Amino acid sequence: MAIDSSASGSVSQLRDTITALRGLDTINRINPSADDPDRIRSEDSVQVSETATTDPRVLEQQELDTIRQGLSDASAAGNVALAGSQAVSGTLDEIGTRLQQLTDTNLSRDQRTALAAEIDTLVRQGLETVDQASFNGVNLLDAERNENLEVVADREGNTETVRDQTIRPALENLQTLNLDTAEGAQSAIDGVFADARTATDIAISQLTEDNGRIGDRLSAIQDRQTELAGTDLAVEPGLDSEGAQQTAQQIASQLQQALGDQNSLGIVNARPETLVGLFR
Repeated sequence: MAIDSSASGSVSQLRDTITALRGLDTINRINPSADDPDRIRSEDSVQVSETATTDPRVLEQQELDTIRQGLSDASAAGNVALAGSQAVSGTLDEIGTRLQQLTDTNLSRDQRTALAAEIDTLVRQGLETVDQASFNGVNLLDAERNENLEVVADREGNTETVRDQTIRPALENLQTLNLDTAEGAQSAIDGVFADARTATDIAISQLTEDNGRIGDRLSAIQDRQTELAGTDLAVEPGLDSEGAQQTAQQIASQLQQALGDQNSLGIVNARPETLVGLFR
């Protein structure tokens, strides 16, 4: 299911679904009527339709499937965002290395120009990573694009949230650096670069924490579904939601491998299309 990036949309939709499913647990009855003498009036005047009677455990499974799908999509969006923020962190490592080189007062103008050009390329790569780090249209690395992602987490209607991050503004500030002098490079290191590093570290920390909570919720639901499936129900725990998690995990794994392979300018100069392709 596609995730509604607004908290109210996703929560209302899932709560309405749960309410509708619970409404199915209504017994259809046949009542006698004075206007219809042919209707049943004996002890059988109230009859229960066997086809309308639904095992409450089946209803619970259906509710859990709905909640599980929402949590799985939220987990996938969170994992893709986490992988993207980790990729940006790797890019910042490269930027920091070049900024440190620029603090050398003995560099020639040509050397400064070359290093500044590399930093500009790296910053653009970081921004492109932010743009591409989305799942089902949800991008958690650009606070101007989406709000916090909130989903129903249990049958009581309690919710969990994957927090939105603000990496983009911090990266954009790195595009305005004056690196003509060693002093300018040091000022950048102490100022806007430090801010970008802080924003990215916060994103990684918060997304890791949020994904952990979502994962715990998913485990609890899966355990309950396994328990229900073992009580002679004619249903199996829903598995469709696992596809979203597997996709996100694959993206994260590929990103880490790509980042681990980079030596100097890495993905940015060698294979600029690799990182972007992982998010499409």
